[in-house]
Amino acid sequence: FHLSDRSFDDIGAYENEVALSQPLWLPGEKKAQTALGEAMTTVQVSRQAQFRWKVAAQLRRQLWRTAMARRQWEVALEQEQRLEDVLDQVVSLVEAGDLSRADQLAMMHELAIWKAETMTLEASYQDAMREYRMLTGTDRFPADISEPLSETERIGDDHPALQMAIDELAAMAASSEVARQAGTVRPSVQVFWRDFSGDRTAPDVNALGVGFSVPLGRSPSRGPQIARANEDLARAQARLVELRRQLDLQLHEVRHLLHTSRLQLENSNAMVEAAAERHRLDQLAFELGEFSLREWLRRLSETRKIERSHELLLMQQGAAIASYNQAVGETP
Repeated sequence: FHLSDRSFDDIGAYENEVALSQPLWLPGEKKAQTALGEAMTTVQVSRQAQFRWKVAAQLRRQLWRTAMARRQWEVALEQEQRLEDVLDQVVSLVEAGDLSRADQLAMMHELAIWKAETMTLEASYQDAMREYRMLTGTDRFPADISEPLSETERIGDDHPALQMAIDELAAMAASSEVARQAGTVRPSVQVFWRDFSGDRTAPDVNALGVGFSVPLGRSPSRGPQIARANEDLARAQARLVELRRQLDLQLHEVRHLLHTSRLQLENSNAMVEAAAERHRLDQLAFELGEFSLREWLRRLSETRKIERSHELLLMQQGAAIASYNQAVGETP
């Protein structure tokens, strides 16, 4: 503050004042502000953990989708190579007069069908690999994407998504408390220095003072702000309850999927063993002329389907384990 009579009487009177006002913390207000700051810091940490968990879910899905597409393509290539070996055998039998030209053409037709399917599976693998490249920014694929099954059997409070919701609830509660504390009148302490001179003949007066300021009158209503803070707190509580229910339901579904895939894989192991033995006997019977080439091709196609289904179940078992680990909150 500065006051001077230079523009009017100009007798040398002036007054200068510099003051510093420091509002005082009311009982409980500083504690509430500190709690809010700590809660917001915790929310940032848990938000990072939740983000990593969400990214892990996308990466796991894409890894297993790409791995399954590649494995199906590899199995198709192996089966195609076996069929080419059979074609060479058929050509030899046709040249020897044991089979007709029609049998050779039927074999070539079957091989062409398998080649077309192999190319389709290769295209699916390339599509999956392109999506993987877009997600990760690299062409490098892990040598082993299998995971050990987690020993966690239920959703705990340390789950990244659940921890995020719990921390947000704590932050909303701290924010509601700050809103209630901010509605009261806040006094302040003032420290000021004053320089005063009445005229040129009077001595200057320099003073240092301390003051205490208390606002008078009614403080503005904080009802709407408090109501909004309470509403945000209620929403956070509802989100926590709903999220816990969704996570428990997801874990139940994944556990059921894992149990089902195990049973299917056990049954598939028995089917593959039986199919391998039947294929050996069918090939021997075909070489002995006990049934036609077309019948042998039909049985060979059935064996191929069983083998492919088994390989797919093997991959689905690994994917189910990864889904279970994701559901219980583990981040690789």
